[in-house]
Amino acid sequence: MQRTTSRPIFTVRLLPLLIATVLTTTLSTAYANSVEVTPSVTPKNQDLQATTATTHDLNSNSTSNSNTYEEVLPNGLKVIIREDHRTPVVMTQLWYKVGSSDETADETGLSHALEHMMFKGTTKIPNDEYTRINTRFGGETNAFTTANYTGYYQLYPASRLGLALEMEADRMQNLQLKESDFTPEMQVIMEERRMRTDDNPQALAYERFKSMAYPTSPLRYPVIGYMKNLQKLKLDALKRWYQTWYTPNNAVLVIVGDVQPHDVMAQVKQYFGSVPKRPVPERPDVDEFLHTGERNVTIHAAVQVPTVLLAWNVPSLSTATNKDDAYALSLASEVLDGGLSAHLEKRLVREQRLLAGVSTNYDLFARGGSLFSISAVPEQGHTLEEARAVVLKEIEKLKTETITADEMARVKINQRAEMTFNQDSISGQAQLIGALEVSDLSYKLADELPEKLNSLSVQTVQDAAKRYLTLDSLSTLYLRPLEQATDHTKIDRRTNEQPAQSQTKPLPKKKNSSKVGAQS
Repeated sequence: MQRTTSRPIFTVRLLPLLIATVLTTTLSTAYANSVEVTPSVTPKNQDLQATTATTHDLNSNSTSNSNTYEEVLPNGLKVIIREDHRTPVVMTQLWYKVGSSDETADETGLSHALEHMMFKGTTKIPNDEYTRINTRFGGETNAFTTANYTGYYQLYPASRLGLALEMEADRMQNLQLKESDFTPEMQVIMEERRMRTDDNPQALAYERFKSMAYPTSPLRYPVIGYMKNLQKLKLDALKRWYQTWYTPNNAVLVIVGDVQPHDVMAQVKQYFGSVPKRPVPERPDVDEFLHTGERNVTIHAAVQVPTVLLAWNVPSLSTATNKDDAYALSLASEVLDGGLSAHLEKRLVREQRLLAGVSTNYDLFARGGSLFSISAVPEQGHTLEEARAVVLKEIEKLKTETITADEMARVKINQRAEMTFNQDSISGQAQLIGALEVSDLSYKLADELPEKLNSLSVQTVQDAAKRYLTLDSLSTLYLRPLEQATDHTKIDRRTNEQPAQSQTKPLPKKKNSSKVGAQS
């Protein structure tokens, strides 16, 4: 069975990598589906009230640190094991700290291409035997690549854990990268890009938008890579990438399921203990400058629904000097768009009927700088400029108007409920643990988050909004139908070379003082 794409395996609202859903599809979901596993967002068609927790105790420690074990092997492999005995299965996920943000402008797509090639066989398990063995023993396997990491997962009956570990350890060190596999697989990847990005106007527009929103950070690179880079990619480059990054001291092994840590560690040491570690280069700085000036781009494409996308460069938990700022931005996102009672949905969609749909997103756990994003579709008879104006007006109200105690309680309950529900599956637990660890954050943050959010005041939320949700950190995309276009604002999907029309209002380029590791 030939693997051609990655598929989502869980949903966690606090870990979305791209922008949340607006109506049935948006720029971000179109882009996300093109290249990577992307945690999706819990539908926001209703508020989660306290009574929702009748079957899921929000204060329960059923998936907490108390039943989680961690150990680092002498070769640097970090192992995290969580017991969950509800069903006799086990999820094994191996996360490598490498993704598209580690690439350079002339070699984009390396991480994703190597992910495909990891299923092409080793000296022990040749060709496509990896997938065949997995199917024969009742397993499920796939992989995912993002800007920050590449991950591989296997779901098996608990009795087959040793098989999963043996195969994963084998391809960590014995991958056979052959030209006979590489050439046809690159054709598969290029077709994947055509189908999911080049022939998808929303995805292509969002790819252009990211280049503007991240002017200096390698987060601007598409995970699947630019077509011109894919056409020139050589097998030797993949071999170098594999030898550079695929080493136990650059990986995190997460195991969740019906297991006993002592028994698991014995097997982990058996299969991974002898894998030698290698020096790993320092990863590129993915932080982005703040307050560098307002930026706008207009793109006309074959879309029926016009959309405006606003994104502010803001710190994440890993980059904020004051961690409360990051937590506050997470709550601010929920205040704006956390159900039917949230500000944007209630005021702009239901009451004033200025927008047909609206959604916000903020990645609290990003490695490097994050984006605080709002995507909006204007109601019929209203323009994109009007939609942008009313969204910005609500942002200003957020900074000054009173947020009631009841509203803050609702927001915090929503956050905690979504976190709890999305960790109900063993795959969800493993995904959250891994995503935190490869972002240089501890998996223990998941248990600490509810208490931390509860401790924040309304004033803290408003202060963070005043500090970061400013015009000089804002990028705006206007995506319009083709019939409104002039030649220089059209996307040429055949060549993908025509630049979008952009207007930038620059300010002196200086890192915000809240950023960690800022360089001038």
